[in-house]
Amino acid sequence: MKRFLKDVDRDARISRLRETPSSIAVVVPCFGHAAFLPAMFDSITAQTRTPDEVILVDDHSPDATREIVRQLVATNWQVADGRVLLLANDRNTGQAASLNRGISTASSELIMILNDDDYLMHDAVESMLTLFGRYRELALIGAGSVHFAGSEELAAAPKLVTDYGATEPPLHFHRPTDILGYRDYNDLNMTHSGSCFLKAAWEVVGGYQVDKKRRIVPFSDRDFQLRVAAIWPVAVADRTPFSFWRTDSSVDNRRNS
Repeated sequence: MKRFLKDVDRDARISRLRETPSSIAVVVPCFGHAAFLPAMFDSITAQTRTPDEVILVDDHSPDATREIVRQLVATNWQVADGRVLLLANDRNTGQAASLNRGISTASSELIMILNDDDYLMHDAVESMLTLFGRYRELALIGAGSVHFAGSEELAAAPKLVTDYGATEPPLHFHRPTDILGYRDYNDLNMTHSGSCFLKAAWEVVGGYQVDKKRRIVPFSDRDFQLRVAAIWPVAVADRTPFSFWRTDSSVDNRRNS
């Protein structure tokens, strides 16, 4: 962490947004989860506030991912006013690199992550925009998730953030002075799907770290979150789920990180 803080451009740090973020992109890294893609995409089309962009990145998946995503995009062209984009890697580059490619393509101020085997609460986008509007000093907001396995379990579960708590969920704040004292990577704990951050913060910290040897922790998502949290305040709605996390599948389980 100290090496990262030494190398980062301190003059580029963002202390506070002058204006409330008003645009949000959902970025989906895709690899090896063709069977789960329709359900994942349904959670985007069901949003109470449509995202401004949807960017899916096929990381040269060995299954039918590319064909399925192309069909989903073609039949849901009206989502995000038509700003639904499929990026196809010509070789497998890993989840971190795929995320960086998708995020760099986005023009929105906020980036929400959705793994291709997970599912967003239907008001996740609207809830995040509300939270970033109120807490303008935050660079990243994460949340918990409901664990599930199988389509029947998912179908039966309530699908609004507000079904699981207050209209505005309580946040657990983490400040840069806290991060330096953390000893376990889960001292900052959030589900990757549903996490949301300023694109400007992603730019300053250098994005997701592709080189595993340079990560603070082995997992690309938590490594990124910790680097952001070492510079700006972040918060976690740790008692309120913003997504559903599939327990019998993981895109970043030492296969495609």
